[in-house]
Amino acid sequence: MSWYGKLVSYFERPIEENPIDKAIVDNLPHEGEVQKVYQARWVWYHTLLAIELLFTNIFLFILIVITLVK
Repeated sequence: MSWYGKLVSYFERPIEENPIDKAIVDNLPHEGEVQKVYQARWVWYHTLLAIELLFTNIFLFILIVITLVK
């Protein structure tokens, strides 16, 4: 199994076996609100994408500065 398959299978496990989803569901005010789990995943996913975008922009800026200096 490839690294991508392992990553996808980690998030496709039932809530009882997935520690991230279990922590989210345990902290919900009402037991088993699937929409809240989806929203929490959405927030974390987009936070990681924003961080990645920030690093990409910094790297691009550094490359542009290096090429202009030479």
